[in-house]
Amino acid sequence: MQQSDLLDGLEADLHRLLEHVRSEWAALSPEALNTRPAPDQWNKAEILAHLNAYWNAYLPAIELAIHKGKARRWTPSGPVQYTARGKRALKQADPQQGKKYKSAKRYNFFQKPTPQHPLKSFIIGAEKLQRLLQLAKAVDLNKTSVRKAHSWFGGHYTLGNLLEWLVRHSEKHLKS
Repeated sequence: MQQSDLLDGLEADLHRLLEHVRSEWAALSPEALNTRPAPDQWNKAEILAHLNAYWNAYLPAIELAIHKGKARRWTPSGPVQYTARGKRALKQADPQQGKKYKSAKRYNFFQKPTPQHPLKSFIIGAEKLQRLLQLAKAVDLNKTSVRKAHSWFGGHYTLGNLLEWLVRHSEKHLKS
């Protein structure tokens, strides 16, 4: 898949997710956001806090990576390439795949206090991600990389793999 096609598709998917949240979740009361569908399932506020935590970790790094890619004049070329780490992360985030994975403690808000206004923070983060998807069209998604957040072992995601993962991960949580 060409880089521009991936970014256009991610932009459209993110737009649909944002509209879904604005139309369905924004009308809910704080009590409804904190109502658990089942004793062992996350409520909507916990889901939003989880997604916001990932976005807070990665969106600033993505913005920096895009600026570095522009400065190095890494223009888009060829199809999107998937690293082994990227493939593994995308497989876990696939909304069609029903398997659940355990979140790292810093991203797990199950039965923990959630930050205030998780819905507002989510919408702001989604709009920022939309802008970053637009900016990413100017750089090579394969050469530009982002350091894995909170990792002791280091490692990087290519920009294309990480952007796709952020959108697919959000879809997986918001569509369930």
